[in-house]
Amino acid sequence: MKFLFPIILFVFLLPSTVAHAQAVDSLSLDEFLSLAQAQSLRKQAAERDQQLANLDYQIFRADLKPQLTLNANIPNYLKTFSEITQPDGTIRFEAVQNNNSALGLDLRQRIAATGGQLFLQTNLQRFDDFESDFSIYNGLPFRVGIVQPVFAYNPFKWERQLAPLRVAEAEANYQLDLEIIREEVTRLFFDLLMAGQESRIADTNFVANERLYAIAEERYELGKISRRDLLQLELEKVSAQRAQINAGQAVNQTSAAVAVYLGQLPSDHHYRARNPEAGVALEITDEQALAWARAKRPEWLAFQRRLLEARQASDQARREGGPELSLVGAIGRVRSGTELSTIYQDALPEAFLELQISVPILDGGRRRHQRERAEVLKSFAEVSIEREQLTLENNVRTSVQQFLSLQEELKLATRLRELAAERFRITTESYILGAIPLSDLTLAQREKDQAARTYSDTQRAYWLAYASLRQLTLENI
Repeated sequence: MKFLFPIILFVFLLPSTVAHAQAVDSLSLDEFLSLAQAQSLRKQAAERDQQLANLDYQIFRADLKPQLTLNANIPNYLKTFSEITQPDGTIRFEAVQNNNSALGLDLRQRIAATGGQLFLQTNLQRFDDFESDFSIYNGLPFRVGIVQPVFAYNPFKWERQLAPLRVAEAEANYQLDLEIIREEVTRLFFDLLMAGQESRIADTNFVANERLYAIAEERYELGKISRRDLLQLELEKVSAQRAQINAGQAVNQTSAAVAVYLGQLPSDHHYRARNPEAGVALEITDEQALAWARAKRPEWLAFQRRLLEARQASDQARREGGPELSLVGAIGRVRSGTELSTIYQDALPEAFLELQISVPILDGGRRRHQRERAEVLKSFAEVSIEREQLTLENNVRTSVQQFLSLQEELKLATRLRELAAERFRITTESYILGAIPLSDLTLAQREKDQAARTYSDTQRAYWLAYASLRQLTLENI
């Protein structure tokens, strides 16, 4: 039996890593995160949404700036026969040949606070009658005026408050998407890491069981073990081979998932995860995390936006469909004449003032129902926002407690792995001395493997909790 000790010892002290013939790309968690943030489709979508929000805001701001429009009708030529009613009631068809051209500029400025518009206009019109060789001008050197609705719904008043909120919300959503990428990357990374670990354990166990079975066959031939024991070892060998195949498939699948997430062909890359560094010790309180969440999470900006939108809808329902008054007034200079110079040198004053009134008398209760509908939606929005806020705050508190708990649990799992490894070393030495049976050595090996799995599971949970906490607070902790 002495010659078997070195062989059995070699079997159980096999290295945990198995060399692969295929070249692999070694990947750390930080490297994976950097690649994902540079190449992932989610980040591209987040950048698109942020860009669209900024463009929408710039469009809104452009609407509040002066708008200058050129209007022209050049040429406006007509040559035809037209019926002309004579003084005695008869009709004659006479030749008509003329050109009636016009050119004008219209400058308008919206008043966001009141919903009105200021305008400044100038235009020039020339009429040429080629049949009678007659020309005349009609010109408006300038006209300045205002169009001001009274008691009307003013969307620009609300958009001035909503537009900056939408931009800030888009920026916060961009940061949130980056943290969602971190969580997705962490999950995929530890899938790859744990698949690799299971593959190494399966390879080691298969080699160990294969060699133990070979030794058992020799001992069976010598009559030192029963056929039942031999069959048990063969069963262990076949089970280890099956586990090895499944573990290899899991490695290939998780590696392919990483490649696809990075926008790569799985056939071009085979990834292997490197063990991440130990987590840093963080001291964080519920109130501190809540303060970060309230300041940075897009939901709190969305709460403000949704409340404003509900109030906007209520204001719109209250004002639309009711009495409408619109004040239109302008002053300017105007003139017509056969000489162009008289239009601008001797123009006559122009002024007009108009108050348009529209009062609905009978609408079948439509306006009242619209107001009630808007109030129902507004009340529900307020209640819904309050509940969502409580849920989000509770999620933040739960995430903090879970992270702090896993932070301590990771320390214990690390210690457990060290103790299991030390126990296996001592058990191995005892077995060499013949102080314990082979079953004790096998048990110590399995406990060491299980401790390694427990450590990996805890490490995975810790980093996922860390990613979740960052996602809920958007703080670079």
